[in-house]
Amino acid sequence: MLFLNLENQLLLIIVLIFSFWLFVNSFAIKLQSLKTRAFGMAFIIPLIMTSASFLVSIYNKSNAISLFIISHVLLLLDCTFIMFINKSTDSFKLFYVIPYVLIPAGFYFSSMTIYPNLFWVIRFLLLVTLAINLVLLINITFQKEKDQMMGFAGLFILSFSTGLIVLSDFVSMEALLLMALGYICCTAYVYYNTLDKFFKEYKTSVESLKRINSSIQTEVIKRVEAIERSNKKLLEKSKTDNFTGLLIKTAIVEELERFIQRAPKSTISVLMIDIDKFKQINDTLGHQIGDRCIRSVTNLMKASFRQDDILGRYGGDEFMILLPDTAGVRAYLIADRFRELVQSKSKPEVTVSIGIANYPSDGQDVQSLIEAADKALYISKQKGRNTVTLYSNHNQI
Repeated sequence: MLFLNLENQLLLIIVLIFSFWLFVNSFAIKLQSLKTRAFGMAFIIPLIMTSASFLVSIYNKSNAISLFIISHVLLLLDCTFIMFINKSTDSFKLFYVIPYVLIPAGFYFSSMTIYPNLFWVIRFLLLVTLAINLVLLINITFQKEKDQMMGFAGLFILSFSTGLIVLSDFVSMEALLLMALGYICCTAYVYYNTLDKFFKEYKTSVESLKRINSSIQTEVIKRVEAIERSNKKLLEKSKTDNFTGLLIKTAIVEELERFIQRAPKSTISVLMIDIDKFKQINDTLGHQIGDRCIRSVTNLMKASFRQDDILGRYGGDEFMILLPDTAGVRAYLIADRFRELVQSKSKPEVTVSIGIANYPSDGQDVQSLIEAADKALYISKQKGRNTVTLYSNHNQI
């Protein structure tokens, strides 16, 4: 009987598994071409007719064989026409219906009274499908259209294996292996044109999305850095005196407080500088001359002190300079040299009085240090101006 030996049972399993997957795939995957969908739908023919041949094989061997062979002849005719049409047009929707017309026709032709009369017709049709798919396969191979190659190869192999079964009237191991290979090629054709394309498009989309995300992230980082730089500049500008470019009072006081908190065991000297008789200059020579005096002293200050020294405008004509890691005596020498520079180089000619306080000897906190430096400046004014006073030398005040 047809499906009682091993070869026939394996043939049944192969046909049912592959035809079922191909048919279900045509409905399950929405994003596929009309051509591929019609190709997959055609496998409902061997799925139903081979199942029927298995059921009737116990009672009627000839009818079972005819059902199996005719199902594959109809499949080959349907799929060959589908593959022959190059463009995926709406005409393929007609092929959605054709398998359901061919199935009842196949059952009719496989009847015991009709099948013997169709033997030569079946041979001819198999030979035609074999020749057509071979020619198209060779043509596609030369054109290197890999997406169509597996489909023609599968139909060619199925035509050949079905022909072997027709000629021998039984399923040989060679016919079984060729039938399996044909179904594998047809499955590969559908997979390559559906899931494989989907996975490739998905991978391309993911990589494209990663590039876009990376580009966006890079752009965001650039924007954030630009905003941070802008904010930093604004912050620095808010801490800077517009006229002199030096730190404003609150900013330089914050710098002094930060230094003491960061390095409480270090030393720092605070210089309070005041332009002598500045009010008189403004009143007699005008504010424009006064502004020039402030700018001249500021320029000399920027040129004289170290890069690590912190310069600030404390208010009006009064300035504060912080000398980190500088003892009081050394600060005195630096301040006196600056006083001499102002006296000789300032334009308009002005002089300055300077008071110095040192941390931690003259004060343990910001307020006491500023008060000490301010008192030392007051002493310099009392001495007749254009002089420098170190608070530690006059701590009896």
